[in-house]
Amino acid sequence: MFTILSQAFNRTAQNWKMVLTVFFINIAIGLILAVPVYNTLQSEAQGSLEFNKLITEFNLTVIIDFLGKSKKALKPFWALGFSLSFIYLILNVFFAGGILNQFATRGTFTLTNFFRQSAQCFGRFLLVFLIEAVALLGVLVVSVICIGVSIIAGDGSTEPIQMAWLAPSFLVSAFLLTIALNIGNYAKVILFKNLSLSVWVGFWKATNYIFQNFKTMRIYWAILAVALLLVLVYLFLESAIGMTSAVKIFIMFVIQQLFVFGRVFLKMWTLSGAFEYLSLKPIPLAIATPKPVVRATDALGDSESKLSE
Repeated sequence: MFTILSQAFNRTAQNWKMVLTVFFINIAIGLILAVPVYNTLQSEAQGSLEFNKLITEFNLTVIIDFLGKSKKALKPFWALGFSLSFIYLILNVFFAGGILNQFATRGTFTLTNFFRQSAQCFGRFLLVFLIEAVALLGVLVVSVICIGVSIIAGDGSTEPIQMAWLAPSFLVSAFLLTIALNIGNYAKVILFKNLSLSVWVGFWKATNYIFQNFKTMRIYWAILAVALLLVLVYLFLESAIGMTSAVKIFIMFVIQQLFVFGRVFLKMWTLSGAFEYLSLKPIPLAIATPKPVVRATDALGDSESKLSE
């Protein structure tokens, strides 16, 4: 497992130009929303000291009051935020083809080739994303049922007992969620390596492959553990540094961008892990055996022998 993790990490790190490209595109999408929202907030705050206090101290009352008074000014940004979130998801699906091609060729990274390969795989990978979304919806339904049963079972008990009832439901939900997400990664790699497969067959083979090779989940969980560690480090730095001055705000801004870069890197690392595993242990594909061709002379000979009998 550690060999595949290290190989996948190295393959991702070697393609740092590709990682930076996706990172800067993510930043650009965020700035499209962040800049106008910031300007609007500054305008609506009208120099209020209470609003400025939110930088150093969270106050839900101030936030609710501000949102109520500035409802009209902020309304357009809800639609813009939803649109940009959708674009962000689609772009990540779009980039998958270019990322896998770069992992496969190990050549010099060029934007032209990256976007061309991304476009070629986009249609198939978009269908994988839609199938994955349906699977995630099923996971959500199962999770709600499990949590509902746990709440009913722990009703009237003390808080520790209620949490004890809820813990298995959360674990099951997280387990199913990670499996569905990892299946999506392996489906993309399988379809990239086997262009003749249909999307449905590729997704089904990815599902079987993961359950037959459960080490794939341990690799995925290991990368998720690194992601969780990064989140904890970020929260610690945010608490330790704070944002009480212009210098500290700038430092936290830099740390936030590094965190975004790490998130982009980790996403590529998970895809690279799937690519490495399938390269070391390819998925067996059934090869159709050609039907025997009956020649005319053979058919004539058979009919004559039957007549002679």
